[in-house]
Amino acid sequence: MKHSSYILFLALLLSLGARAQNDGTVEWNFAVKVVDEDTYEVHLTANMEHPWHIYSQYMEDGGPVPTEITFEPNPVIALIGETKEDGVPIEKYEDVFMVNTRYYEGTVHFIQTVTLKPNTGTPVTMEGSVLFMACSDEQCLTPQERKFKVTLDPGHQRG
Repeated sequence: MKHSSYILFLALLLSLGARAQNDGTVEWNFAVKVVDEDTYEVHLTANMEHPWHIYSQYMEDGGPVPTEITFEPNPVIALIGETKEDGVPIEKYEDVFMVNTRYYEGTVHFIQTVTLKPNTGTPVTMEGSVLFMACSDEQCLTPQERKFKVTLDPGHQRG
């Protein structure tokens, strides 16, 4: 039974592969909030149209594609802790995956705290990407990737 559900799900994904990759189901915004002189929060915000949702970064093996955030290495930037999720999670057992899932509808913020090396002085570009899979109760789209760039400006203080 588990094997046939998996094959059915793969067939569903393949049938949707021709669908446009930027169809407006999930829009991403990227911003930086200054915390103090050398500390910043990088905000990656997903806004989903109803009835779409995306999955948490923290999922059981064998389930849907979790959201994965990757930051390009930069010698003057240090990541502090893990990327936090700020939203209202929905936890649900999904028959098609045969696992408990955790996902977000509407809006979710992924927040990564970073610091710059002391006395960096000039703005620094931070680059990365978000891999995510948008699903509704009836279908899932092919996983998509969004690249981003944000600027950490040590000359810009909190407002």
